[in-house]
Amino acid sequence: MQGLVIVVIVLAVILVLLLLTLYLWLEGSLKPKPSTRVFWNLSPMPLAKRLEGYFYAARPDVYLKPATWNWFLKSWNKNETGDKYHGKVITVAEAGKIVSLNTPVEITDLEHIVPYPVARSIILQQPLPSIAVMDCPCRAQKQDACEPRDVCMVVGEPFVSFVLEHHPHQARKLTVDEALSILRAEEERGHIHTAWFKDAMHGRFYTICNCCTCCCLGMASYNRGVKRIAHSGFRPVVDQDDCSGCGVCAQICPFEAVETGEEYAVIDLEQCMGCGLCSSHCVCEAISLELAPEKGVPLDMNTLVAMQS
Repeated sequence: MQGLVIVVIVLAVILVLLLLTLYLWLEGSLKPKPSTRVFWNLSPMPLAKRLEGYFYAARPDVYLKPATWNWFLKSWNKNETGDKYHGKVITVAEAGKIVSLNTPVEITDLEHIVPYPVARSIILQQPLPSIAVMDCPCRAQKQDACEPRDVCMVVGEPFVSFVLEHHPHQARKLTVDEALSILRAEEERGHIHTAWFKDAMHGRFYTICNCCTCCCLGMASYNRGVKRIAHSGFRPVVDQDDCSGCGVCAQICPFEAVETGEEYAVIDLEQCMGCGLCSSHCVCEAISLELAPEKGVPLDMNTLVAMQS
């Protein structure tokens, strides 16, 4: 019995040392950073979920690593859903409205916009949202990832302060003009914009992903059949008289929803997710976007703010 007690004590000490080492690696000191304290007390989440959120925010590149392991995906894919971690496709115009919002907003139930049972709140407390950009943790998984890598936008507190304090060499604060410039540049590169929500991030919106189909792990899960990305709520419409059939829209579409017919582009609206890239890249200005209520409601911050009034 005494030997068993000694073994238990030794194992407990080893566990404590391992946890302390992990904490020091993530936090950088024994004293927690101010943003860590705020993040920890942001909402009454269960302990396990707080720990997950803390680790995810502190080292998203490590957290996401298993999503690149085939053996992990084969076992995980059976139960993988988008309920607790999901994105909403947004156009570059909608993304711009988020980063340039000039009034606080607190909406805690967006089921009509983000059709998932959890993680569907937007809370931006400053008149202008706090914004930071960091190296994309999805692109960090690949040596030959698309460039530039600093395109992942964190929006709102305490997430921005957390990223800046924990990733001082990989993140920087943005002005509204700088954020809009990054959004426009990523649009020109043909990368889609998605607003992401996660239960472990206190059930809230926290980042705008500006990524490509070849690197984005959210897109990779979508392509595996996991319904993790919600439709933008817009559909593209082709003006057949103006369309030249050049094929630029088919080349740029990240959802492979466009084919070039004999005379004009043809869009598969079942495949399309309404990102708007075909419209913004159409050299003939022959593609416009219109509301698609059967597909969903756009994440339009102006409309949401007006609903609050």
